[in-house]
Amino acid sequence: MRYRYEKEAYQFLAVYRFLGFALAVLFSQVTPVMSALPQVQLITIFSTLGIYTILKVFSPLRWQARGTMTYLILSGDFLLCILLVIYTNGLNSSFLLYSLTPIMTAALLFEEKLALGLASTASIVLSLTHVFLAQFTSRFAWIMQGYNLTLLIVYTLFSLVVATVPYRINLNIRRRIERDAIIEERRRIAREIHDGVAQSLSYLNLKTKSVSDLLTSKDTVQAIAELTEIRDVVQDTYEDIRESIDQLSTEIKSVSILAALGSYVREFSSNNGIPVKFEIAKPFARLSPVAELQLLRIGQEALTNVRRHAMASSVKVTLRNTADAVEMIVKDDGQGFDLKVLEEYPPGYHGLAIIKERAEGLGGKVWIETTPGQGTEVKVHLPVEKVRM
Repeated sequence: MRYRYEKEAYQFLAVYRFLGFALAVLFSQVTPVMSALPQVQLITIFSTLGIYTILKVFSPLRWQARGTMTYLILSGDFLLCILLVIYTNGLNSSFLLYSLTPIMTAALLFEEKLALGLASTASIVLSLTHVFLAQFTSRFAWIMQGYNLTLLIVYTLFSLVVATVPYRINLNIRRRIERDAIIEERRRIAREIHDGVAQSLSYLNLKTKSVSDLLTSKDTVQAIAELTEIRDVVQDTYEDIRESIDQLSTEIKSVSILAALGSYVREFSSNNGIPVKFEIAKPFARLSPVAELQLLRIGQEALTNVRRHAMASSVKVTLRNTADAVEMIVKDDGQGFDLKVLEEYPPGYHGLAIIKERAEGLGGKVWIETTPGQGTEVKVHLPVEKVRM
């Protein structure tokens, strides 16, 4: 989940930043070029950078907002690191590893082109620094002297690797997750078609044969009764297909689950004449895209079951979150049923199994409370660490 990934990314960046700082302190004591700086300047640099490092660790970048301020903060961090490297003798600086932190941040939390842009800028700036400042001060050796060219090549390659590899790894992981999700969704759709439309068509095939036999025997009254039943089944199948299309066409790419589910609830109530009360506990937790989609499908499936089987006059849908869980409750005042004999029901009663499968795929659980004549309550409980953004 994205929430867990973000947390682990920040932990890695914090460890790397502290490690880069510690190595810089260590190298400054053994590197002649760094030791040449006045002691007061070294103490000031390390003290200021230590405080800055602590602030960066305990005030994470709000990268998901992707606003102007977010990019300004990242750019400011990058600029500070580059100036620090230049001030402490460029390619001979002990802060080279530390200066890669903004590039890693961009690679882990932003898009690849931004990380590559920062990596390229850092290499170009260091090159130009040595080309121009080498003419005015002995602290900066010409880029072709000593090990500077080798250091520049290594730094450039390492920067590009740091900027590219995390994004590519994340891209492959995301593609695999999306592919698995698509395959699983296709399996569910195939099962629903088999248990729904296919069963209805099979039933209609038998009924039409029965009507044909009745007409042959001139039993018109029974034939009309059979045709009435066929019309009812066709109408129910049409409603199922229309509802399935509505479910699949409900997108949450650009809106939250609250807006998507609220819109679907209004359409469901309007199309089926069943009043639905939709309640949301605020503030509601931000969920990962996968969790939002699955929770939306669970709500849709629960309402479909109400329409098909409950004969309810009203429904209540509740979304709420606690410190450790996100919950969805769908409660109707319909006819209810006996859970013990659910497995004996004819084909078509597969909605609860689909709900359980979706919830368990997110590490959650489903509880069903129902009694014949007393309505039904479906409660879905999802652990917050599995579904939060």
